[in-house]
Amino acid sequence: MRAAVRSNRPVGPRVVRILVACGVAVAVAAATARTAAAQEEFPQSRWWGAGLIDIPVAWTSPLTGDFSLQYSGTGFQTSASVPQYRTGLNSQGTFSISALGRLEIGVTAYSGDPEQGFFGQLLLLRDLDLRNHGLLRFLPSLAIGVRNVGPYQHIDRFDIGYAETYNTGTAPAIRVDSLHSAFDTKNTVYGVATKGFLLSDLKSSLPEIGINVTVGYGDGLFKNHGDIPIRLYAADATGGLFYGVSANYRPTPNTVVTVMGENNAWDFNAGAAVDYRGLRAGVDVTEIGAGSQKLDPSQPETAIYHYMKFAFTVGWHSNIFALIHGRFLEDHEAALRKQRDALQADVNHRQQRIAELQALVRQYEAQNLLELEQRRSAAQSELQAETEALHRLEERLKRIEQETGGQTPPPPQVTPTAPPPKAPQ
Repeated sequence: MRAAVRSNRPVGPRVVRILVACGVAVAVAAATARTAAAQEEFPQSRWWGAGLIDIPVAWTSPLTGDFSLQYSGTGFQTSASVPQYRTGLNSQGTFSISALGRLEIGVTAYSGDPEQGFFGQLLLLRDLDLRNHGLLRFLPSLAIGVRNVGPYQHIDRFDIGYAETYNTGTAPAIRVDSLHSAFDTKNTVYGVATKGFLLSDLKSSLPEIGINVTVGYGDGLFKNHGDIPIRLYAADATGGLFYGVSANYRPTPNTVVTVMGENNAWDFNAGAAVDYRGLRAGVDVTEIGAGSQKLDPSQPETAIYHYMKFAFTVGWHSNIFALIHGRFLEDHEAALRKQRDALQADVNHRQQRIAELQALVRQYEAQNLLELEQRRSAAQSELQAETEALHRLEERLKRIEQETGGQTPPPPQVTPTAPPPKAPQ
């Protein structure tokens, strides 16, 4: 009996509505939030460097020499009735390294045969660099990347596609299996945009939780399914479009908890990860939309596709130059100091602007001209908004200084502006 499966369509009204909702949410949050620097944190995707569960994000580690080692496993419900796929755990290893705050490159071992593919990503625009540039602060981070660079052009989205074959009197050879011969995923290219903000930027009473929204498009691994019918390969295919959202929180200075959800262009995934001083662990539920397995021995693809799976990741990240100095676990204090310096620069800028606005208000009051009353009122409103933003920044700065245990940098010396002479009576 043929397995009953759900049909799939290209990007349709349902996906468009989802993307519009995500876009509106990001726009509203960005318009409401101040330009304070949200401290972005992203785990490693299962196989291809920094990201959510499967999809990439427009982010790279800001420090040259930062690297990550990771092992990931995905459980499959295999059966003796489909002998070509007998392994119940699909596992891979990944190594990546960052440079210049813009570039990440790495390699993924698909199996121990060995099979491997290289990947890389270039960060074109970082939104935090534009936080003090007027309307430009609403732009997201942008990146382009490539996956599966190498000779194994027939792998699928699980990095499966090749097997060892044996001939009499010869060494085993690695060849594409019959199910994946029509796949063409070599040199998968994608573009991705990510926008982040802090809940505490929307309202000071909210917790300091970072929210990041990502959307992108790719070919190859994101849209190619060989000659397998799409209804058997994936439950919610989008034709190459992927999107996701993540939330991260620091319960302690050296611990990051991340919760995430995504559509990887094939189905919906959800997961969570914990990072403690560079040691990472995560659990994921993938292909949520596919439901339970519908195994059909006459269709071997049903042994690996179109049913819900559980996955895990474990890893370690550090910095090569930190290792040279003997630090094997990441110390977050330096990163906090860097964030403190950025916040202090923002505080200094706002204090200077407040002093200018105070002088402007006094000038308008001294002139006592009716035609300037509207301008004075606008300046007073801006002064109040800047003062409230300054208070929020100072509160965040105080929390960071308490975490680092460092000394507070000396406040800037703002020279008071002398009040203008009174107009003659």
